[in-house]
Amino acid sequence: MSRPLFPVAPLLASGYLPEQDGHEIYFETRGTAGGTPLLYLHGGPGSGCSPDITRLLDGDRNYIVLMDQRGAGQSRPHGSLSHNTTQHLIADIERLRTHLGITQWRIFGGSWGATLAVAYAMAHQGHVSEMVLYGLFLARQKELERLYYPGGVAASLFPEVFDDFIAPVPESLRDDPIKAYAALFNAPDPHTRSAALLCWTRLEKAVSRLILEYDALDAELSDPDYVLAHSLIENHYFQRHGFINGDAILHDASARLRSIPTTLIASRYDIVCPMETAMEFVRAVPHARLQIVADAGHTWRDPANTQALLDALNATGTNTP
Repeated sequence: MSRPLFPVAPLLASGYLPEQDGHEIYFETRGTAGGTPLLYLHGGPGSGCSPDITRLLDGDRNYIVLMDQRGAGQSRPHGSLSHNTTQHLIADIERLRTHLGITQWRIFGGSWGATLAVAYAMAHQGHVSEMVLYGLFLARQKELERLYYPGGVAASLFPEVFDDFIAPVPESLRDDPIKAYAALFNAPDPHTRSAALLCWTRLEKAVSRLILEYDALDAELSDPDYVLAHSLIENHYFQRHGFINGDAILHDASARLRSIPTTLIASRYDIVCPMETAMEFVRAVPHARLQIVADAGHTWRDPANTQALLDALNATGTNTP
């Protein structure tokens, strides 16, 4: 029996953390002030938060915190890459927790949000009561090559989409499309820059759904501010493997996450965040509960992913290490 989505959780408060390193971090609290604290970490990096994600959560039971990471969403300055690393984001999360007076919170994140959730939890185990993750990604070279490189999974399954992505990259630079796109983002011609920004985000969005729907894709790409931040910040992080060592995370995760109940949802047909990474994680963290979704892609909006997340997020106390 499928669960219905909840209404968007009502807004309680919004604001900015005090400026640090030239960044002002936007946050919202939603749901019920006396509810269970839960932090949602968005993906990308660079995507920003949408209140729509709270439809996966019971606003009557949860005190939901949304935070736009550096340069993303409503955080300022928009699209900024200065002082923008995973380590800065972890510090921002801790500042926000302290600012809100929260001792422990549940962490919910998908894709890059799952990456950041794991990195934060490994640094601050005592402040995390539970993690619900989907589409785990560790920014290793083999994961990046699946999506962005000729011969990768995206190029094989969505060749018409990948052709559009790789077309602006000169043949001589196609051995490293991520680096090549960084140059395109800094091209002197504004049309070249804007076209490259759109191509970068379009690839990921196009391959994220189980069934590619062009009307939905066009709608997702209609906001140029979103496209700018998502493309610039994502490329900035991926040139540097997310400012993390994915293999070291797997090596250290068992000892550092053993006290945190963890549910990991992985979709069979997720081209962006491979199931292989999820399997590596649960081998490294044996107490983590893995749920494989048989008929979904990357996005939480694929119906089977939506149901898996509704079940995991609203069945508290069932996952113990």
